[in-house]
Amino acid sequence: MNKKQLTYFLTACRTKNIQTAADELYISHQGLSRVLRALEEELGQSLFTRSNRGLEPTDFALTLIPHVQRLLADYDRIEGIRTLAAQNKSVVSIVSLDHILHYLGTDFIEAFNSSYPDITLSVVDGTDANAWNALEGNMCDFALVNGQGDSVKFYSDELFYSRYCLRMRKDHPLAEKENLCIKDLQGEKMIGKGRAYDCFRNNIEKLVLAAGVDIDIPVETSDEELIMELVERKGWLAVTYDFSAVKHCGKNTIIRYMEGEEYGHAIYLARHNGSDMSKAAEIFREFLINWIASHNELNYRN
Repeated sequence: MNKKQLTYFLTACRTKNIQTAADELYISHQGLSRVLRALEEELGQSLFTRSNRGLEPTDFALTLIPHVQRLLADYDRIEGIRTLAAQNKSVVSIVSLDHILHYLGTDFIEAFNSSYPDITLSVVDGTDANAWNALEGNMCDFALVNGQGDSVKFYSDELFYSRYCLRMRKDHPLAEKENLCIKDLQGEKMIGKGRAYDCFRNNIEKLVLAAGVDIDIPVETSDEELIMELVERKGWLAVTYDFSAVKHCGKNTIIRYMEGEEYGHAIYLARHNGSDMSKAAEIFREFLINWIASHNELNYRN
């Protein structure tokens, strides 16, 4: 099977109509039918049941869909690597927990580019789970995440420690306290990235709700601009890591920390144990570790 066959298969599954799929793919009805029949013969399984109403994917086809989607994503990644390689530049791909690169700042990016102009950093932000899944699937060179992950599968370098914190308006009653305890949050309206992020779960589920503190969560969102506006205009509390909070504070917003060393997490640079690092990846890892070691203000352990 090849990329064209897989693309045609997914289009047929989505449209459930041979003519509609053919029109989208700019081929003939007969041409698409031939490709799908050839794919069925190669797999030894029927992919569709055909009737006057159109196409209906078989159970086998439905099982196949997520695997085909991953294969096509791999094709796209390989195409991207090939294109960039033609520009005589190496690429280091990183899937990161939201805003870590923003926290490292433009100085870091400029310094790396100045030292290694032939290396491009390709960074995608997302959730912790996205980063670990991409790393496990060999879809990236590194993951920037909290926690070390499975030590059998991954090797992780500790980069810096980040404390959990709350953003609030300067006139909020809790702003008068230097450090907060869990009981201070009783009855408050709180917002954050959402339960897809470990940070939110650690703060809300394990620390707040488990302590019997009742809070109101009107919305969960990863949109930092919206979170900033809700803090400034509505006076709600926003819970997050400090590495994200320090870059997303409105003019009337301050940060208050949770009292206690346990309210925080180390941020790691993780890589797959089973994959050899490229020369460019080795260079990036060494540069990043040295950069953070020489910039003590990045570490919020104290």
